Amino acid sequence: MKTSRKFSILVLQALLGLTHATSAEKFEVTLAVDGRTSRVESDTAAVYYPTKDKYSPLFVGNDGSAETGGFRLWNLYGGSNSSPEQLSAFKTGRSKLVEIVYSVGDDEEDYVVTLSMQDGFLRLYEIDGKDRKLKYVNGVDKLVRGDFSAMCTWRSKSTGGQYVYVMGKRWLYRYLIREKSSKSRRGPSIEIVETQEFSIPVEPNSCTVSPNGEVFFAGDNGKLFSFPAVDSTATPKITEVGEPASGDEIKGLKVYYGKHSNYLFLGLEDAIEVFDIKKLDKSLGTIKFADEELELNDFAIYQRGSKAHPEGTLIYAGENDDGAFFGTSSLVPVFKSSSKLKPNVKYDPRDCISEHAKPKKCSSLSDCNGYGYCPGNSRSKKATCDCFPGFAGTTCNKVTCRDDCTSPSQGTCTGPNSCTCKAPWTGEKCATLAVPARYETEESGGADGDDPAIWVHPTDKSKSRIITTVKSEVGSGLGVYDLTGKRTGGVTGGEPNNVDILYGFPFGDRKVDLTVAACRADDTICMYEVTSTGELVEIPGGVQPLPEAVKGLEKKFKVYGSCVYHSPKTGAYHIFINSKSSLYLQFELAVKDGKLATTLVRHFYAGNKGQVEGCVVDDPNSRLFLGEEPYGLWSYPAEPDAPAVGTLVDNTVVDGGKLHADVEGVTLIYGKTNQDGYIIVSCQGFSEYNVYQRAAPHKYAMSFTIPNNNEKGVDRVTNTDGITAVGTNLGPEWPYGMVVVHDDVNEAPDGSARTDATFKILSLKDILGAKVVEGLELLKGVDAEWDPRK
Repeated sequence: MKTSRKFSILVLQALLGLTHATSAEKFEVTLAVDGRTSRVESDTAAVYYPTKDKYSPLFVGNDGSAETGGFRLWNLYGGSNSSPEQLSAFKTGRSKLVEIVYSVGDDEEDYVVTLSMQDGFLRLYEIDGKDRKLKYVNGVDKLVRGDFSAMCTWRSKSTGGQYVYVMGKRWLYRYLIREKSSKSRRGPSIEIVETQEFSIPVEPNSCTVSPNGEVFFAGDNGKLFSFPAVDSTATPKITEVGEPASGDEIKGLKVYYGKHSNYLFLGLEDAIEVFDIKKLDKSLGTIKFADEELELNDFAIYQRGSKAHPEGTLIYAGENDDGAFFGTSSLVPVFKSSSKLKPNVKYDPRDCISEHAKPKKCSSLSDCNGYGYCPGNSRSKKATCDCFPGFAGTTCNKVTCRDDCTSPSQGTCTGPNSCTCKAPWTGEKCATLAVPARYETEESGGADGDDPAIWVHPTDKSKSRIITTVKSEVGSGLGVYDLTGKRTGGVTGGEPNNVDILYGFPFGDRKVDLTVAACRADDTICMYEVTSTGELVEIPGGVQPLPEAVKGLEKKFKVYGSCVYHSPKTGAYHIFINSKSSLYLQFELAVKDGKLATTLVRHFYAGNKGQVEGCVVDDPNSRLFLGEEPYGLWSYPAEPDAPAVGTLVDNTVVDGGKLHADVEGVTLIYGKTNQDGYIIVSCQGFSEYNVYQRAAPHKYAMSFTIPNNNEKGVDRVTNTDGITAVGTNLGPEWPYGMVVVHDDVNEAPDGSARTDATFKILSLKDILGAKVVEGLELLKGVDAEWDPRK
């Protein structure tokens, strides 16, 4: 790596606005939105350079919706008024990530690479530039476990290998896309091989690779990082480069390949900053957009010219008041605005293909059997290959698995980090119990659900109700269901994210049960009364705006997650509200002038200031448990006068723990004493749930996941989010209570996705009392007579 300390300081100065450039030296240009697609949930775009000028330039963009999720293919200039023409759509499952790799193998084929959030598979589609079609490459899919948010590609100048970086919350995987050797060529002629994995400090929104092999990625905390791309499995040194002077989140990164200089385009929410990669001591200028309502996500650059855009096109994922879409703008105004920027309309990503070296040979080490890198001195008697993950041995001839698949009773290692598990065990190590759901709720009326709650009936627990959230604009509100998932009611609301129950709140001369949620549409605390029959009705003061004091704490505070607390010390009722920034607000709930009223009594930043959402409070022990999505589970004292000092209960796997990012929903099951019971945490990227002892939360008990229940026609849970549970007897079918979880994609029996989200309903006895874990006697920790009103 030739990047020096001086380089990092200069970049930091530029991004912080500490430059030597005057305002006259920097350009500022406003681009018109020349073309746009129809509405689509857009996040990332990748542009395809055809092999011949007579072929149409294409671009692919993700589709993040539940029903039509996957990606789409457009002719860049095929529509009216320069708008893109949609050619095809591929329903691979809700997706964020698409990229393109060029000239793979001896036939030098081009491929679209995409990753589905729904099933976690990396897939390849061969590109036919002449006929403007894509062909799915069957049998090459690679399972990628985790919740991933950025993807970029790199071709090694040392070996010619075509790599794909997949980045998520504090974890990175690098895959090699290559032609199979003649010895192993069965089925498809190409394969995807994992070559490296290591932790990263944040969740990236975007990444890009410079011509000299420097990988840049932008974190959700607004900071830019880099590391060198090398043919090695060793963890590279990651450098924190800097952050924008505005402090805004970095939404996109791309490199423009110039004739003499290369430029780094750094996207913010409403603008793009441009830097010369060789002179990162100053920003060259700013690109803005005529549509003042436009919010940017990631983007792509097509450098070749066209009649409408003779100096290239900017393609971006955007959103305005009309919804999300992919837009296009001409780059002509950008190059006209600055004499320092020089266009390169002859750029072709294949230009250097013939110059790429062949993989290094080390015949004395059997060329590492194709699953490792040759050492510097392969003739040394002590030389060993640098093996890819899942391979070991001097010549990488041995296949290994994590924890040996918890064998021999639970699974066997049948491929590199690939376990074949014995039912009911599943997961990457065969250490996760598969527990099918018994029911699912009827469709919610909206595509995006999140966190549920269970309201326990005061006299007949079998008449208890499940309350769910819909946080999407369409169908926004709370749904009410019986214990078998039949809808019994609900209310509209301002995009509630999490919901919780306060029991027995004194309102005038009566006690009422309240649902409490954080409503994102208008940044309020929204509350409804739960009647004795389980209906939701409005209550005076049920919508509480945030006080002005919050602006002094954080100007851009947006409500996100929430949970409630009834103090055993003072009898006061409290509400916790958080934002993605990890700022927690604690309110005391009271009645004033016949209306609900809230008072801010405490605030603090949680954990390591990573993104937060799910939380739950152990009332008798006055402990707040909260999930920090990239880091783990934390415990804080819940009393407002207590120091906000947190204790890390468990880390994510990145830090040696048992949780997988994203750490999302958190729920609590009470026991017969204040020490008995369990905490359950949902891990979104793996759609798994970890169970911990309430008395000693650091003590892990078990984990489970939710597969298809074919007998009852209830589909599996994917990309899970919120979770709730009660450990009380809710009737003959639920002697130890139930667990209700969010399911991101509601899959039909034929494998297609339905529009509206559902929630899955499980028996707690099926989980804690499963035959394979009977020896742990976990059900003894549950109080089947628990009453939330006592």
